[in-house]
Amino acid sequence: MIQKIIKFILWCSAVTVIAHSHAQDKCRSESVDTSVGKLHHLICRNADREYTHTIFLGEQPLLRNAFLAEADNNKSRSIWVYVPQAQLQTACPDRLYLIDLSQNPVKVIAFGVKKACNEFHWASWGEKRSVVTLKHNVKFTYENGKMILPKPGEKLWSSIEPPHAGEGLAMEDAIPFAEDVPPPK
Repeated sequence: MIQKIIKFILWCSAVTVIAHSHAQDKCRSESVDTSVGKLHHLICRNADREYTHTIFLGEQPLLRNAFLAEADNNKSRSIWVYVPQAQLQTACPDRLYLIDLSQNPVKVIAFGVKKACNEFHWASWGEKRSVVTLKHNVKFTYENGKMILPKPGEKLWSSIEPPHAGEGLAMEDAIPFAEDVPPPK
């Protein structure tokens, strides 16, 4: 009987060691040299095959679970747009992120239209002002460290009207927003 208990304990220990070795994250990193340092994108997969994405400037984490909006490796630019994973209900992101590397500390802003599909479409990078546009020509302007929102109302609503706004929504639900994002811990 004692031998069976010892074998069981040894088997449980072996299973625990194997499970622990597979539970560790497997990570890879991509980076872009910018005018203020390396912008790293760390992609990790855990044992459950779930992925996390973390954006770093040097060793400072800036943002989690977002991807560069377009493959733009312009090293002289200090403003970058990132897109989070799509929402399961709508198959599109509920916000976008702007990272301004020229600000000290680095500024990260979440922006978009509440309860809408916030798909990145294009951007215009000016020296003093940048315009980031969602699909259907919804424009956000970034100037002097602040995001200027499009006006709510009929024009905004007609730009995001279903299927882009989601079922059961009214014009009053289309509220543009911008909020500072604290660095992840």
